[in-house]
Amino acid sequence: MTKNKETIMVFCAHSDDEVIGVGSTIAKYVKEDKEVITVIFSFGEMSSPWLRKDILIKERVNEAKKIGKFIGCKQVYFLGVEDLNFEVDVEKKNIKEKVKNLMLKYKPVKVFTHSSLDPHKDHKIVSRVIEEALDLIQKDIPLFAFEIWNIKNETHPRMYVDVSETFNKKIEAIKKFKSQRHYTYPLLIPVYVKARIIGLLNGYKYGERFYKIR
Repeated sequence: MTKNKETIMVFCAHSDDEVIGVGSTIAKYVKEDKEVITVIFSFGEMSSPWLRKDILIKERVNEAKKIGKFIGCKQVYFLGVEDLNFEVDVEKKNIKEKVKNLMLKYKPVKVFTHSSLDPHKDHKIVSRVIEEALDLIQKDIPLFAFEIWNIKNETHPRMYVDVSETFNKKIEAIKKFKSQRHYTYPLLIPVYVKARIIGLLNGYKYGERFYKIR
């Protein structure tokens, strides 16, 4: 009889958020024989206004799925929230119910998502939806917040992960987001510096930091 693998779920606003925020840890969990499911709220169809939306959506979906496979994700879902219209569209498309059903399907042992203190409005909305979905499930599933932009005044307990063996894979994955290179490439140096500082402070080469929300 095959033992069921533990499942980790990552919820984010746009493709590339999951790699920037959790990429090394995803790869580490996969090496530990866990399954990782990534759920992306928006296609990001407004990120390159000079391209037709249908073309950009197809490109970003294919790209995210290939990169997800590269870092080891079992599945990458898109919920189709309208880019730049999260506040209205998450209600219109009943996204909270869809998130709840995905959690019930995969039964994660941990969930990762954006911080409610992230300055990006879409990231805040995703954080709220995930917390509300967990409230509906009424199960004690650990929830961790990751950082894309710098977070201030975060008082939740920290969790540090030694990602020395998988950090280079994260950097490679970020570079693979060709459709978003005007956003992701400038982040390579800050991502490297942050991982190095977190690692040095905790006695390893590279680290990722998360906040335990519940």
